[in-house]
Amino acid sequence: MIEWQQLGGHFGAICPTQTDVMAIPAEEVKQALASHQLLVFPGQRLSTDDFERFAAGLGQPAEYPYAAPLAGSRYLVPIIKEAADQHNFGGAWHTDTSYLEHPPAVTLLLAREVPASGGDTLFADMYQAFERLSPGLRHCLSQLDGINTSALVHAAVGDYASVAGDAGAAGAATQATARHPAVRRHPVTGRAALYVSLVHTERFSGMTRAESLPLLNYLQAQATRADNCVRVHWAPGTLAIWDNRCLQHLPLNDYPGQRREMHRIILAGEKPLGSRPS
Repeated sequence: MIEWQQLGGHFGAICPTQTDVMAIPAEEVKQALASHQLLVFPGQRLSTDDFERFAAGLGQPAEYPYAAPLAGSRYLVPIIKEAADQHNFGGAWHTDTSYLEHPPAVTLLLAREVPASGGDTLFADMYQAFERLSPGLRHCLSQLDGINTSALVHAAVGDYASVAGDAGAAGAATQATARHPAVRRHPVTGRAALYVSLVHTERFSGMTRAESLPLLNYLQAQATRADNCVRVHWAPGTLAIWDNRCLQHLPLNDYPGQRREMHRIILAGEKPLGSRPS
């Protein structure tokens, strides 16, 4: 059994020794993920096939509709920021693809090439983001659904089109929209987590965007307070696994003129369940 080391704050854990993830039982990884929300494994020497096999042991890999997979792979998507690029992919606080009817449960991200400095990723705990709100606001949010759309990022005129990165700035031909509870109940832990973000949640159901934005801005600011976040520093071979159902993340774009290449696999998730009080 791995003796996990706290990554920082109140969530996240790092494997303190350079342990080959292929030798760790999948159930041990799943249990640790449920407990810590975010796991970091430094110094992995994974081939593409190894990475795909490891991911498949944790769940069903899922296709990502807005980027091409690596040649010869169905699920592994390279996330690359070239030295000349101005914008990075995913460069705003979000949880992955919440505009899908069945958003991914888990993301695995493996560092292949990283800048000499910069390029860290921040993570925010959406359990605590919800728990810290006043009882009245928690009750209100538990009654609401968010209308989530890919168009905010993946349409050429989307409010957050730069989040698609320079390679995706032209926008996608097909957009997705899904209605999900603003507060979701985690299917494994049973805990309630805030499940809205500025870049994916267009508005609350039954409200206009103009009416929704002040509350969305407030919730985003509360969720990403410094004392609710941890930071992952990447090196070649660092593997991070996180739970999209209870975390948001932000890849920092603070390495101008340098290249960064990451390999990502997402695991299929369930339709989010609400957390309405009885």
